[in-house]
Amino acid sequence: MTPNRQSVADVIVAMLEAQGVARAYGVSGESYLPLLDSLGRSSIDVVTCRHEGGAGLMAVAESRLTGKLTVCTVSRGPGSANAALAMVTAAEDAVPFLLLVGQVPKAHLRRGAFQELDYGKFFTGTAKWSAEITDPARIGEIMAQAIATACGGTPGPVVVALPEDVLDEIADIAIPPPWVAPAVAPPPKAVAEAARLLAKAKAPLLLVGGEFSYGDGRDRLRRAVEALNIPVAGTFRRFDLLPSAHPLFAGELGFFTTDAQRAAYAGSDLVLAVGTRLGDLSTFGYEFPAPGQTLIHVNRDAGQLGRNFAPTVGAACDGALFLEALAREAKPHDGAWAKRLHDLFIARHTWTPRTADDGVVFGNVIAGLVSHVAKDCLFAMDAGISPAMLYRHFPIGPDHRVLCLVTGSMGFGIPAATAAGLQFPGRQIVCLIGDGGFLMGGNELAVAAERKLPLKIILANNNSYGAIRVNLEKAFPGRRTATDLVNPDFGLIGQAYGAKVLKIAREADIAPVLAQAFGHDGLVFVEVTTSLSTGLPAPK
Repeated sequence: MTPNRQSVADVIVAMLEAQGVARAYGVSGESYLPLLDSLGRSSIDVVTCRHEGGAGLMAVAESRLTGKLTVCTVSRGPGSANAALAMVTAAEDAVPFLLLVGQVPKAHLRRGAFQELDYGKFFTGTAKWSAEITDPARIGEIMAQAIATACGGTPGPVVVALPEDVLDEIADIAIPPPWVAPAVAPPPKAVAEAARLLAKAKAPLLLVGGEFSYGDGRDRLRRAVEALNIPVAGTFRRFDLLPSAHPLFAGELGFFTTDAQRAAYAGSDLVLAVGTRLGDLSTFGYEFPAPGQTLIHVNRDAGQLGRNFAPTVGAACDGALFLEALAREAKPHDGAWAKRLHDLFIARHTWTPRTADDGVVFGNVIAGLVSHVAKDCLFAMDAGISPAMLYRHFPIGPDHRVLCLVTGSMGFGIPAATAAGLQFPGRQIVCLIGDGGFLMGGNELAVAAERKLPLKIILANNNSYGAIRVNLEKAFPGRRTATDLVNPDFGLIGQAYGAKVLKIAREADIAPVLAQAFGHDGLVFVEVTTSLSTGLPAPK
């Protein structure tokens, strides 16, 4: 392309536009005013958030929904420190995330200036790469590398520091072309060997990760496994890749895997892990697959192959392409093994209504949602004992999406629901959140109110950090140090944001209140006085 006289800030924004970035989430600051001005003149929607942590989590949420690069803009020092939560989350959840940080002027760098941080050091161990732009002539090169690094291999967070005086400087450069993900074809020998091993296997199990979460990944996964007729288990927090009722769905590997399911998985003689890094929660502390279980590991990032497990067959390629090639070459299994695993999942998944003396059983609220949510409802989940009831017991349909974090970070629910509402206007968004999580990220409800997003917020109030309390009492019976909460009036908070406020205080309230909530076409805030004694039971 022909060089043109644009400012560094204009070049950055032009490259983000070319990459398809739709929004920039952030909190404004004096250290990057030229970038704010350039964003304001662009096609990118500038989403003004109330806290850098919330802004970063909104960007992470959008990336979890789309698989595409998202951007968070923050000011230097405290602003970047507040955004560290999103950096950690993007790394663990493997989503492409770009943090643009205002920085002190070039002449003040490394002199201990006001709010100066060395971001390469500050984000060591979290960022895939970090850079600081001091030469306008290198802006195209650095931004291209930042985008490619965030999106390529195992996606993750990248930070670029922007000295405030550089942003106004002129960059006579050509705008580089956008980064395009390569479709890496599966090695024919690996496919052939996988087909041979699958033909010998009596009890194969397919483990699938986040690579199938985006675009047409779910449909391609379903078609391939139906052709192979083998059971599929989602890795940790990847429980919506197949519908709950699909006869080949064998559940999710993680906290809520029962002892019976683990014993069945241990009986598998072939584990085919595709699009996953095989982290600790999906492998029960790196104990599954065990020695003697044949492992085929497929991941786009060659660096993940052999990292924690030595595979019999390893292939660095596109997971969907690998499964499609395998489905063409291998014969389908008879299905008896898949039925056994699916039956175990259904036994764990089925909810039995119950009551408690200390409040409403949140599982009954989850059961009540079934008759109200749309077939393509998107659930935005915070961490916590009550929201977890959804993916433990709700029947996930083919078009449902469940937006939750591998990281398990509290405070994600409201930012996630807001980002989902912006990304999918008109789609039903239901946010499930606990009292602790709401008080960590609920201030971003201001963005939802400003943008008039008709979110359905269902808040479980048990006056406790419930999941911590349950585990603390298991380890130290009778102790509940630092888990009791004295909460504000959540109804008044909901009113302050202009929401329709409703309350479920008794089991009898569930049906009429949910009917009112889903009959309202605007922002709704439902508080549930939730039982703590009926928290999630230990897996059996």
